[in-house]
Amino acid sequence: MTEAEVLRTHVDLFNGALKSRDWDQLAAIYSDDYMLVRPDGSVLSKQEVMRDLQVGGLEFKNIEIADTKVRIHGDTAILTAASRTVMSRQGKDAKSHTRLVAVYVANQGGPRLVHFQSVSLAD
Repeated sequence: MTEAEVLRTHVDLFNGALKSRDWDQLAAIYSDDYMLVRPDGSVLSKQEVMRDLQVGGLEFKNIEIADTKVRIHGDTAILTAASRTVMSRQGKDAKSHTRLVAVYVANQGGPRLVHFQSVSLAD
């Protein structure tokens, strides 16, 4: 697993799948034991995240990341970045500015996302 593979997976495939609502692509990127920790401290599993995206009406309109750094330790990669996101839930737009940590593990089909956590930043 290389830095370029992790960046491509996160920026092009993962963020792209969120924006295009490509559920199959997201399911392939998330590991079976994936965990999301939201800025409010709530924790969601892969199944809960997929349900929230599909049934909860959450749509990602734009995702921009900056200050990206990838550190690779054996079969594990840790990506950190600042993110500005525009999203909508059931027609109501919202913006967020966060610092994120995404943990990827090497897999035969490419990096798989096992953990994603973010904290809110002031604008």
